Amino acid sequence: MSGIIVEGGVPLTGSVTISGAKNSALKIIHAAMFSNEDVFVDNVPRIENVLTDMEIIRLLGGKAEWISKNRVVLNGARLESHEIPYELGSKNRTSILLALPLLFKFGKALVPKPGGCRIGFRPINRWLETWDALGFKVEENAKYYRISVGVPKATNITFKINTHMGTDCAILSSIFVPGQTTINNAAEEPEVDELINFCNLIGADISRVEPRKIVVNGKNVFGPTTKESGEFRVGSDRNEVVTFAVAAIVTGGNVIIRGVARNSILSFISALSKIGCGYELTGDEMRVWHNGQELTPINITTAPAPGFMTDWQPLITLLLTLASGESIVHDTVFTDRFGYIKDLNRMGSKIELFEPTQLGLVSEVSDEGYDVARLGEPKTAAKIKGPTKLKGERILIPDLRAGATLILAALSATGKSDISGYENVERGYEDFISKLTQLGARITTY
Repeated sequence: MSGIIVEGGVPLTGSVTISGAKNSALKIIHAAMFSNEDVFVDNVPRIENVLTDMEIIRLLGGKAEWISKNRVVLNGARLESHEIPYELGSKNRTSILLALPLLFKFGKALVPKPGGCRIGFRPINRWLETWDALGFKVEENAKYYRISVGVPKATNITFKINTHMGTDCAILSSIFVPGQTTINNAAEEPEVDELINFCNLIGADISRVEPRKIVVNGKNVFGPTTKESGEFRVGSDRNEVVTFAVAAIVTGGNVIIRGVARNSILSFISALSKIGCGYELTGDEMRVWHNGQELTPINITTAPAPGFMTDWQPLITLLLTLASGESIVHDTVFTDRFGYIKDLNRMGSKIELFEPTQLGLVSEVSDEGYDVARLGEPKTAAKIKGPTKLKGERILIPDLRAGATLILAALSATGKSDISGYENVERGYEDFISKLTQLGARITTY
């Protein structure tokens, strides 16, 4: 399935249960390969990225099997190769994390250069610096990194800027290095804490001693000590929570979202309050609605946790097309995550991109790989004029989060939209179309 026809103008109503977090499940699957005993993980989303990474593990001899729809058993005892195949390994950015258990077991790893969503500059220089600090040796060519442990040494790692996957890499790179490694300016994302909790379950010794400081004491044996300690549950996907909340609002609907970890979406909840959207929270449930009340324009700046997540940037931009007045969304994490705007404008929105300084904002470029001197200040600020009404269009989905946003735009529009490239959304959302149709969305596939 790669194409869908979306009939807009139907309010979404009912309830939806959130799947496990993609950004947790992927790293936990690879971390489990340190273990020489079975580890059982629940609430794993059946999405394309997870299926691909599990296939890679099986090809290398590891155990990665589905027991039920969202429960897997994982074991790295029988890994027999240190070489990750290029065709599969280059698909997902997270597959490079498998290099770390391979280094632990074989002392070396051959890893394809990573793929994933093609959003701006996404270098792995922070990973390379981590490996160098730990004493690992890295050689590279056009396709691969060849990594060897060399003479590993515990060290202090300090990131210049926040890095989510860089922190993941530092944790998994140091859990088997003798001595104590300290990770400074570590990412605060909840998925990082899930990785820490999982690694400790299989015998690691990791502590977040300060909000941005993690201490790792290296170990040389991994695996749960009892059957009970070999069980782990992936937390709910905060990106999916935000997606369905926005879906309810832009369609003028009323949706109950189940499986909400409130603390993981505090910055989004704050934005809803400022905009004037209807919502209420009870336990792990969140009801979101929009019954035609006027919405207030706001300015949003994306930032690492605990700030407003960059993955939510396309979704909040769509929502703000309903607000009465001008809003500004400034992305300080990625330099090119506004590619979907041309499609929203074709559908009827009024959004214009600016260099941040043109709007009186401070230009922030988080990625050291972006050469401001050569490329100039990136246009990472969007001015949204609302409210606007959208109409159906023919759309090609460019990446995961933009794809979900454009589907929601089509649901809110008048008329039908023909959307191709849906496979980009399947990478990160479990049963997305099915969940939308259960809420009343009129979507057919082709």
